[in-house]
Parts: sequence; C-alpha cells; structure tokens
Amino acid sequence: MSDLEVSIVGNGNLVPRHRVGTATIVFLLGLALTYILLSDRDGSAFVVAAVGIGLSLCVATAVEAPAGVRELVRIDILMLWVLYGLTFLEFLFPQPNIENLVPPDVAAKGVSAAILGFAGIALGRHIVPQRRQTKSVFFVEVAPRNIFILFVLAAVAGYLHMLLAVNFDVFEMLRQMALPRFEQSWGRGRYGDAYALLVEFGALLYLIPPIAGLIYARQKEFGAVEKVIVTVILLLALYYAVTSGTRNILAVYVFTFFGAYYLNKPAIKLWKVFAEGAVVLALLLLITSYMLAFRNVGINNYSISDNSPDALYIDHNMVILSQLTDAFPAVYDFLGLEIPFNALIRPIPRALWSEKPEGLSVTIESVIGVNQETLSCTFIGEAYMMGGMLGVVIIAMLFGAAAEMWNGVRRRQNSAFSQLLYASGFFCAAISMRSMLWTIVTMLPTVALWLYGRILRSPAASVAPKSHR
Repeated sequence: MSDLEVSIVGNGNLVPRHRVGTATIVFLLGLALTYILLSDRDGSAFVVAAVGIGLSLCVATAVEAPAGVRELVRIDILMLWVLYGLTFLEFLFPQPNIENLVPPDVAAKGVSAAILGFAGIALGRHIVPQRRQTKSVFFVEVAPRNIFILFVLAAVAGYLHMLLAVNFDVFEMLRQMALPRFEQSWGRGRYGDAYALLVEFGALLYLIPPIAGLIYARQKEFGAVEKVIVTVILLLALYYAVTSGTRNILAVYVFTFFGAYYLNKPAIKLWKVFAEGAVVLALLLLITSYMLAFRNVGINNYSISDNSPDALYIDHNMVILSQLTDAFPAVYDFLGLEIPFNALIRPIPRALWSEKPEGLSVTIESVIGVNQETLSCTFIGEAYMMGGMLGVVIIAMLFGAAAEMWNGVRRRQNSAFSQLLYASGFFCAAISMRSMLWTIVTMLPTVALWLYGRILRSPAASVAPKSHR
C-alpha cells in the first residue's frame, strides 16, 4: 500500500485512506450540485442548501462508516457536522417569516460563502501528508488513580470562582445557577480584574465530560466510590450547562463525553453508536430549544405550557452571514489581519494587559444593527469579514489541515490518555466552528491536560493492547 492509502489508528491497525478521499469527492460533488440548484430569485436558498449539504454529509459519512466506529470519531467529521448544525439544520424545519429577513440574492450569496467553507474543511484535511508508521508510537500512559485525581482537580479549579462568590455555600451556588442569565454573583466585569484571572480557570470544567467518558468506558479500572463521585460531578456539570441557557456549552459537553467514551470503550458496534447517537441528538435538540426560551428568565420562572418553542431555532446564523456578505466590502472595508490578531490576544487577561483592545473595529452587531446582544455568524462570517470569499477558503482549509494534524494524536499514539487528550480537542473544534475568535482560548484546557500527562506519566507498556472495533 502507498502512503496515501493507509493510516495508523490508535490500536496500530492499518485503515484504508482511500475511504477519506472518496468521501471528500462525494461531498464536493454534492456541494457543487447544491450550488447549481441555488436560486437567487426566490427565498429557497437556505432550504435547498439545508437538504443538499445535509444529504451530501450523510452520504460522505456513510462512505467512511465501514472503516469502523473509531474512524468516524474524528475532529474533521465533527467540524463538518457542527458547522452544518450551526448553519443549515434549522432550515430543515419551518422558519416563519424567514424570507422577510434577507433578500433572495443576498441569501444565495451567503449560501455560496458557506459552501466554500464546507469545501475548504473537506479539502484542507488532505493538505497534511500522510506518513506510514512502521511501529506503534506511544504517548504517556497515566495510571487510573491519576486520571481520577485529574478529574477532581479539574472540578475543583473549574468551580472555585463560583464557590468563592457564594462563600462555599453549595446550595446557594445551585440556586444561582437557576437564575436568569448574567445574574449570578460570579460573573466578572466587562474589563476584568484580578478575580477574572481565577474565572479563567473555569474553562477546566470542559475537561469534566471527556474524563468522565473515559472513566465510564473503562469503569472496571476504577472503584465504586470513584465512580459515584464522577457521576455526581458530571451531573452537576450538566445541570450547570442546562441552567446557563448557553446551548454551545451543553453541546460541547455531550460531544466530548461521547467522543472520549467511544474512543476508549473496549467493544463497540456501529449500529449501536448510530442508535444511541440518534437518541442523544434528538434530546439535545429538544433541550436546547427550551434553553433558549428560559435563559433570560431563569429555569425556576419558566413555564413550559406558556412558552413552548413553535419551531427549531438555533441562531439564524445563515441570515447574519448573508447580511455580512452584503455589507462587506460594499459598506465596510475588509478587516484583514485584525480578526486573527484579536483571536491571538483573546486569552490574555485584561488584568495583565490593561490596554488590550476591546474587540473588532467593526463588530457583527454594528453591521446588523443590534446593540443589546451578542451575535454569532460562524467562522465563515468572520473569515468573510476578514477577506471575502478568499478569506473563507483560506481559513476553512487551515481548519481542515489542523483537524488532520490533530487526528494524528489518535492514529499514531496508543494509550487511554492519548485518546482522552484527543477527545478534549472536540471542545476547541466545535467552538471554533461558531467563532474562530475563540480558537486559542478553547485550546487551553487541552494544553493543561497535555501538561498533566507529561508531568504525571508512568512507563508505557511495551506491548500494544489488542485491537478492537
């Protein structure tokens, strides 16, 4: 086999690389057909794209399915599906008055930019050369006891700023979690202070689901008390995610938990994964629909009978993206390197750099004409603001290439900890699809996990474990 035909997965087996290439070709053909079928004379562009891109993704994923479950639990596949969920999923369902929000020709232009974004990710993953491994490469192996310690440390550090704000009254913390959005006493100010440095450690909460997923998958290696503690902390994290009303937090928790679980589960079957995934996805869509309704009033003050959602609403990101393509460069000049610069400096706390720029010179909210809320438009919208259609292609291909590079952690390194490290990257991948301004920030929990593995490591076994699917 040639280097382009094989890759090494975590268990040391060779997997045909031609499946990824075939899936990419199928997906690109589907995108091309979708583009051909677009119309700029009526309001059908969003619906046509939702059906066309959705079917293309399904077929492309099915092409890769015979390679095994673990070949589907990949960063690049996650990116494509998350991006679809953020852009077109809601248009598979009725969206009242959507045609009045954006003219047909502008909608078609926005869809064209989105198609380039999808194509860029699919092609970008082929930029990184595939190297054939002659032997298994091991990452550090961390003992189960240290995995559990890591889980507890992540929970303590993640919740510390909340506990300090309520004087370590756990019941008060739970009560405030159920309050309307932004009314919790642990919220930091606009400009940040020394306390904001502690708030930054709250990002370690994103390590709780993937570590819990690993522990559930390898539960025989952990004691009963440890599993009870893990379950209680995981339920607390899910409660916090739901009551916060922030849908992307709950979605990332679900993705990272199941990613780590399936990567470390000794025996899994494809049909079971699809069945469980369908149920989880349906529940996630249902719960997130209600989260949007109660996040401004608090879960305790919310009435399901009075405020039931009448349609699946995500964010209407395609409407915002289309409006941006109409405004740049007709009204505003492209922002160029201002956007990647802001992404690079975002992790720096204002307490350490008081003069740090507050944001972009031209914000999405100012373009759309909204002053009292924060809007998202996916990385495609930000890339378009940066450099038009060319900017979309470049950024999308960089994301695709980065995804394939990160896939190497799963393919070339063989340990439970390396699979956990890989799954923790789902957080960064998913949030980056929503906004590339958060890419560097969302890398930090994975960096912390990597450092922990390097510090507390034990000699890896000299013989790789038996392969399994």
